[in-house]
Amino acid sequence: MEEKDESNLDCDNTMGVKKSDVDDGLTFAYLYGHPEIEVMGITCTFANNYEHVVYYNTLQMMEDLGITDVPVMKGGRNPGEYDSEAVDFLLAMANKYPGEITVIAIGSMCNIAGAYTKDHQFFDKIHRLIVMGGITEPLYLNGVLCKELNFASDPASAMKVVYHCPNLSVLTAQCTQDAVYRLEDLESMLNMDSRFMKWSRPILKDWIERKTKDYGNRPVFINWDLCTAVYLTNPELFATGQKRVVKEKENMKTGWIQIDTEGKYAEEEINLVDIPDKIIDLEAFNRKIYEMIQKID
Repeated sequence: MEEKDESNLDCDNTMGVKKSDVDDGLTFAYLYGHPEIEVMGITCTFANNYEHVVYYNTLQMMEDLGITDVPVMKGGRNPGEYDSEAVDFLLAMANKYPGEITVIAIGSMCNIAGAYTKDHQFFDKIHRLIVMGGITEPLYLNGVLCKELNFASDPASAMKVVYHCPNLSVLTAQCTQDAVYRLEDLESMLNMDSRFMKWSRPILKDWIERKTKDYGNRPVFINWDLCTAVYLTNPELFATGQKRVVKEKENMKTGWIQIDTEGKYAEEEINLVDIPDKIIDLEAFNRKIYEMIQKID
């Protein structure tokens, strides 16, 4: 049997919560359906909603899907709250499988920072960390200036992660806003007969209707968080490169990632971070999503 890559999903999943985002649930479906990935656990955090809403919603999603082999762990409810079963689980997995676990973090950075705070060797014990969050320039959607969410929801925790993790990839809003899922893509998904799609069909239909209004009556939505999972399995679909990220604590209050493009800062003032610039093949990107999500059957 082919060996799988172990991963942990740290998320603020609200797929199934009324009027709430769906891309965390789609990210889980992609990872769980991928033949080369083993999801070791889900650790819950806040950002899209309160942590307790995320936790109980994720438990319900797993029950509805009949998935019993992926543990779901409670995270800290507030910024900087590091005493949680999610943090303990991350540390236990890193110690049990040193150098093997890829952590995908698509909510606040609370749990990840908590693991690092409790064990400063945490980042060295995992294989890599892939994060969705941050902005490198003002973010506009349909002409409206938008606030960054994931980093800004717990700036102190984001600072610990972005400024100290040596094996970090950050999928910023500038990159992930390219992950547009159009009506024709969604219709293909909605016609799938898989277990996951039977459960998610009414949720996705409602979400695309809401997002159509948000994006100027264009029938699309953006798979922000799902970029992390696709980047894990297919990095060739992205234009990427290491950036010199400046360690400035005020920046994380707005999720701002300051990049030293001219080499003005000393080495101790920056952290080298892999930051993909854009998706270079959207058709292939969406095709991978389609292929993996239908595998949960």
